[in-house]
Amino acid sequence: MQTDTSLSADSVAGANNIKVASVSGFDAGQTIYIDTGANQETAVIATVGTAGGTTVRTATEAGATIIPVANTFGFSVGQNITVDSGTNRETAVIASITSERRGFGGFGRGREVPGTITVAAPLKNVHAEGAPVSGTGITLTAALARTHESGAPVAVNLPTPGAPNQYASRSR
Repeated sequence: MQTDTSLSADSVAGANNIKVASVSGFDAGQTIYIDTGANQETAVIATVGTAGGTTVRTATEAGATIIPVANTFGFSVGQNITVDSGTNRETAVIASITSERRGFGGFGRGREVPGTITVAAPLKNVHAEGAPVSGTGITLTAALARTHESGAPVAVNLPTPGAPNQYASRSR
């Protein structure tokens, strides 16, 4: 099976961590391809953490246990997440996830479905609309050279036009 996923949050040039929809099949030391065409670049994985990356859809108050988010793709119950950044940054554990089921139209690449993340303990801080919510993602050995938008593909191998595709071999 070919190992691939997509970015679940934008990544800026200079960042050495990417937020992805899935971490399944990725391992430290692997070379990965991020994005396509002229914006494609390669990177080497330093560590693999947890999936998920989104933003707060509607501001939350201190003491809240429900976080309205732009999308829930890649997150899982029991996962540790980071909410916000800077002095408002805090960690939480996901107790449950609810997605707003809608048709495929109007949600970009078909995976961005708004919903809520319920956390196991009340939040300590206020979090503004647009604040980041994420798993730990994949940490790279070097900084990205380019900016990549949410939804950009991340793969271990590239399709090879005119030849059989290359597939990741995992021996465990």
